[in-house]
Amino acid sequence: MLPGKGKPHFPLNLLADFAGGGLICAMGILLALIERGKSGKGQVVNADMVSGARYVSSFPLIHALIPVSPYMSGPRGTNLLDGGAPFYGVYECKDGGWMSVGCLEPQFFEVFLDLFLKSLPKDFLAQREWKPTLSSQGNRDDWPKFLDFLEQGFLTNTRDYWTKVYHGTEACTVPVLTPMEASKLSGSMLPESHPIVKNNLGSESGLHQTIRKKMPFVLQPGQHAEEILCQLGLSEAERRQLTADGALGKPAAKL
Repeated sequence: MLPGKGKPHFPLNLLADFAGGGLICAMGILLALIERGKSGKGQVVNADMVSGARYVSSFPLIHALIPVSPYMSGPRGTNLLDGGAPFYGVYECKDGGWMSVGCLEPQFFEVFLDLFLKSLPKDFLAQREWKPTLSSQGNRDDWPKFLDFLEQGFLTNTRDYWTKVYHGTEACTVPVLTPMEASKLSGSMLPESHPIVKNNLGSESGLHQTIRKKMPFVLQPGQHAEEILCQLGLSEAERRQLTADGALGKPAAKL
């Protein structure tokens, strides 16, 4: 079900470790806290990455079981969301950069196609026997020709050129940035805390105000070791011994 054809590749460790594991477990903890607040009874949260990854994949899994589904009923790489649709994919540009296209809705597709055709070199259009129209979005017979048209079209210019074409529009077409490029735009290599919780007056909660004031931050090895060891009940002598043994990330004391 992963996009493209040929050998499937892991989607990093985002699907299982973070989405199926961490976020699902965090959601379970929040639900348990709500129930404890209502009933006063403790709860056991049973979460694992395999079940969680399958759960967050419910949408494509369910549609893969529906023979007439417009989303995932065909072989991998031929469907709307797995690389089969020309208007939902990533394209290489003349300079080796990439542009992502995700204009599924007709109104966004119309903006995308209009700007794309207007921004292509005239000689490119003159050499093409076939050109996409608005009806090409829903006509799967046109998709192979449409895909080739977009692949060759994006190669006529650079990523920055296409970025300027689509910037500020509703074409759902944006450049693929490197981590360093993204950090320059956001001002930090680290993502801000999300979601941002607000009260009914529209102001951020005290917790988020504190977090956002401290961003960006990077935890250093052993930064909170002393506080954690105190909470665990270790005596001052035991903590000094661990420090001397080099167990807290600092070099062991030489005798």
